[in-house]
Amino acid sequence: MDQKFVDAITNVRMVSGTIRIDLMNITGQTDDNKLQFSKTGEIILSPNAFAQALKTMQDVDAELKKRAKEAQSANGKKQPSKN
Repeated sequence: MDQKFVDAITNVRMVSGTIRIDLMNITGQTDDNKLQFSKTGEIILSPNAFAQALKTMQDVDAELKKRAKEAQSANGKKQPSKN
């Protein structure tokens, strides 16, 4: 099994009926403190695989928001929600 740590994704595009997503990692900082990235890989998905991945990420996002809201309630803190 291949595992890869990813700091960002970029350049999402369609090529010959597939969805391609570049995987990026932080490689340093410039003198003005801007992050530098380099491409470390690429994911190539069929449309069905992309739809499944998108649905999974939406489900995870909803669960993370639910847990954050529950944690705020448990701590008696109410902060504005971010979408």
